[in-house]
Amino acid sequence: MRLAWKVAILAAGLLPQAAPGAAAAAAACQADSDCVLVPDDCCGCTGGGKQRALPKKDKAGFERARQARCAGTLCPAVMSQDPSCAATSASCKEGKCTLGS
Repeated sequence: MRLAWKVAILAAGLLPQAAPGAAAAAAACQADSDCVLVPDDCCGCTGGGKQRALPKKDKAGFERARQARCAGTLCPAVMSQDPSCAATSASCKEGKCTLGS
């Protein structure tokens, strides 16, 4: 029953949606040094999660929001096998922060 309501709400467009281009604007950069690696969600690579590239200027706000959202979350002590965890740096490609090598 809950799923049916969620589908109906999504179909009606009643849930807030990101502004067009918001993701692109959030990942804007000009050089590799503008980008950093951060945990993608509550658990990073050493806690069974994954990572993402983010503009350095957005890191503090992202971390504050992540810590608030993930308060009380326990992550397993296991190295993730997610492909994003193979990245050792973040790069700027075509104006967007991406996972480097």
